[in-house]
Amino acid sequence: MMTKLTTARRRLGLIAIAVPVLGAFALSSTSALAASGAVTVGQSGAISASEQASVLAYWTPARRAAAKGVDVIAGAQVPSSRPAGGPDGPPSSQAGSLPGGAPSASGASSASQGTGPVLAAQPWGYPLPYDAFGVPVKSYKTYPYRVNGTIFFNNNGGGFKCSGAAVFNAHNSGEVDTAGHCVANTDSGNKFDEFAEFVPAYNGNGTTAAQIEPYGTFVANSYSTATEWILNRNLEDDFGSMSVNKSQKLKTLSQAVGTDGWAYNFSDNEQYVEFGYPGEAPYNGTTMEENWAASGPCSAGNLVCTGSPFTGGSSGGPWNIDWTPSSAGYINGHTDFYYTNEPLTKYSPYYNNLWHEVHCFDKPAEC
Repeated sequence: MMTKLTTARRRLGLIAIAVPVLGAFALSSTSALAASGAVTVGQSGAISASEQASVLAYWTPARRAAAKGVDVIAGAQVPSSRPAGGPDGPPSSQAGSLPGGAPSASGASSASQGTGPVLAAQPWGYPLPYDAFGVPVKSYKTYPYRVNGTIFFNNNGGGFKCSGAAVFNAHNSGEVDTAGHCVANTDSGNKFDEFAEFVPAYNGNGTTAAQIEPYGTFVANSYSTATEWILNRNLEDDFGSMSVNKSQKLKTLSQAVGTDGWAYNFSDNEQYVEFGYPGEAPYNGTTMEENWAASGPCSAGNLVCTGSPFTGGSSGGPWNIDWTPSSAGYINGHTDFYYTNEPLTKYSPYYNNLWHEVHCFDKPAEC
């Protein structure tokens, strides 16, 4: 397990998901905590056809438009020191899959680089360099762009949105990788999401269902996060996974859009291609955004940082290594939080063995 945030750092506070109660829209089978060591699984039970229909009906265009982008602020200032951390096992990676389930033509894994912490600190000052731009709408439906999407969810009565990506799991053809704070609210009774759905290739500017959700919508049936996140709000362990049903088009997520690969215990000195649906100014949450950035000198121990202008709603969006426009590469981080004095620097928890346990819903031997 990773070490906890320092006491002083935790006192800085966390702005996460906390809003007035909107209404009673919970599923008939409520989420339950099933803590198991390092990982906590929220299982809402089997999602019936009527419950899935209720979720799909709940997320009207108006509710999607009103959903608030989750924005996590770690504190006022970047701390002067980092906790120790880094790889806690050998580097491991798994290529993604093409739509329909065929193995992807993923580039060669950089696992040989993944044997230690920072290789060499970059001599950059704030703001760290980045290159961010909107993904052309015509690319949304091409692989690997189509694996990225928006998560809409209800928690403690409020409607929210995050970002995520379909990720490879040999035993679960419907898994979304995201942030822990996108699946579990630690501010109001440690509640897992309700009425959650994932819309891959989401186009909020579309005018028809075929444009807005070209591959359908995938309703969540269970969630996984680190126990250190849901009980202690430890941002270094802010990992989240969501399992989803087949879409209303009766396809699994991996069948419909394919998957990203994954990598953990790699170097934290990497080149990343990041995706998300930022929803706060200057963005509006309707478009897929892309950011190219390398690890910054603030990457150390249990955190990785890059330059990024993304705002609330981009939380959970993947940071891919070895990504190309024709190859998904490997998820090796996600947009997670920032400090108010450096808003153009975004942080991800370092992907280690704990990430893999969360990804496997606490059953790594079966994953």
